[in-house]
Amino acid sequence: MNSVHEQELKIQSAEAELAGTLCFPDGEGEFPAVLMVHGSGPLDRDENMKGQQLNIFNHIACELADFGIASFRYDKRGCGSSSGDFMSAGHSELIEDAVRCFDTLSGIENISAKQLYILGHSEGCIIGAQVTQLRPSVAGLIQLCPFIEKLDSVLVRQAAQLEKEIEAMPGINGLLTRALMKIIGSPSASQQRLLRKVRETDSPVVRIGLSRQTAKWLREILQLDPESIYASIDTPMLLIGGEKDLQCNPQDVYRIAEVTQGQTETLLVDDMTHLLRIDEKPATILGSARLLKEPIASAVLERIPQWVLEESSALTP
Repeated sequence: MNSVHEQELKIQSAEAELAGTLCFPDGEGEFPAVLMVHGSGPLDRDENMKGQQLNIFNHIACELADFGIASFRYDKRGCGSSSGDFMSAGHSELIEDAVRCFDTLSGIENISAKQLYILGHSEGCIIGAQVTQLRPSVAGLIQLCPFIEKLDSVLVRQAAQLEKEIEAMPGINGLLTRALMKIIGSPSASQQRLLRKVRETDSPVVRIGLSRQTAKWLREILQLDPESIYASIDTPMLLIGGEKDLQCNPQDVYRIAEVTQGQTETLLVDDMTHLLRIDEKPATILGSARLLKEPIASAVLERIPQWVLEESSALTP
């Protein structure tokens, strides 16, 4: 295994200063590099937040370094060590942050500007595709659990799945949860209340009950047309989905491959969930936390660096 050298890097993006980890493999020369872009939520550079320790990007960074590939992962604005306000940020600010990181990496010594890739997870996939619209020099996109259906369809499907799981919950916890749902409303009803409130205002943040919600982000991402975004780019893509992903439709990896103009490779991993973990039990959203102690699916960790090296060798004269 190669040695890993990590250093803190701060990047200015408008009013926010993004803090992240630049990871280099052992050795010298110009390395291919991967910029990692998170899924939705107040996530740090490793895709962790309070109550949810995914530890995805740090593990991928180590695997990449072992194959001689550099990487950069960063805390979202207002999260971890990054400044700025996460709650008031829209999807557009998240795109701008990723662009600033990409531009900075392209000028760093020991990183090959011609072999700079973007890896996205969930929402990070569509952000990576949008960065590619703005920066055609992106060498390739690694898409982990991507989506091509519009977000309102995703939200409806997720709410229906939650209601199904709540109805099937056994024991006293199930009884209490169903009783609470009758008082505050079903996931679908709560979702519709949020969407109505978000659409009725231009405020960046709204309050639903006792919680504050990222209204600007939700308005902007609801307006996206993922299919037209993917159809507009010709960047090579590695599309990896999980057979048991209940957040993003696993079949979207094939739909994206059909509409995009570039060369694609698709991989649907048996029993893999949205958390990139293998679950041999029936797929569930409410029970996904038990998987966090499990390792990331080996198929993901193995194929990503291999694909980057294959693409990079094709770019090298």
